[in-house]
Amino acid sequence: MISCLSLSSYSFCEKIALKKYRRCVKTGCIKRPQVVSGAKKDGFGLRVFVLSDLHTDYPENMAWVRSLSTKRHDKDVLLVAGDVAEMYDNFILTMSLLKERFEYVFFVPGNHDLWCRWETEDACKDFHACKWPGNLSNRDTSLALYFDSMNEKNQNTVKQIQSTCSQIITFSHFVPRQELCPEKRMLFYPNLPKIIGSDWLEDRIRSIHGVESSSFACHVFGHTHFCWDAVVDGISRYVQAPLAYPRERKRRMNGGETWLPFCIYLDGEFGAKVMPCYWSDYYAINPRTPNNTELAPWVARFYNLI
Repeated sequence: MISCLSLSSYSFCEKIALKKYRRCVKTGCIKRPQVVSGAKKDGFGLRVFVLSDLHTDYPENMAWVRSLSTKRHDKDVLLVAGDVAEMYDNFILTMSLLKERFEYVFFVPGNHDLWCRWETEDACKDFHACKWPGNLSNRDTSLALYFDSMNEKNQNTVKQIQSTCSQIITFSHFVPRQELCPEKRMLFYPNLPKIIGSDWLEDRIRSIHGVESSSFACHVFGHTHFCWDAVVDGISRYVQAPLAYPRERKRRMNGGETWLPFCIYLDGEFGAKVMPCYWSDYYAINPRTPNNTELAPWVARFYNLI
């Protein structure tokens, strides 16, 4: 059962921000702003930070968002790669807090955000928290194709960006390729690779960044809660910077929360590599072995205890 903060625990200023943001959501008046930063045209002075999987239904995670400085990032851009919160009020509060701390906040929904629950009794999951029209099913590729097709309406905007920008950052919640997730035998949840993303997402990213090697391309993702920073097939960077669940940070989360949010772009170029970043560093040295079905030692120990 997910723990949630009650409205009574919000400060007076947060209540005002929450009410204003909720009103904007209901009236549909939230629009994507044109980024007019104080940075120079060559990108100097502009900083872009990334973050995913905040899961602020956990009080510890909401407290972390509140702890972010209201001054340090007031000229910066934040990309949020999904899974902010399941509960409606927690989602609205979190986004309002982030907007108070960053000049611009860009967001793509994750699967937890789409549940958007009002009650606290249910522990909803994807396969029964979402209802789809009859021609769509979670048993085949129809959902992935449907959501990918929604990007077609933005093709003119993409072409405009490609013609005017030399550096492009894309971001999604879901994972665009299997190489950005540990192999099945390494995972406590072996079905994870089946629900992390789709090939069409990677094709869409390639249509934006191109298929040739480029040091001016970066894609940010979330969902799996594994810190990641890798170069694959020419796209300069694939980055995941998750806050994740409190228990994951306490157990193994690649350096915890002190390096977040992560600065991906600074003064006209992409930032330094995330450190530490266990799994992408592991696969930078060790090849993937898809034919090996032997469970990793920690996974084998885990299932022996059940």
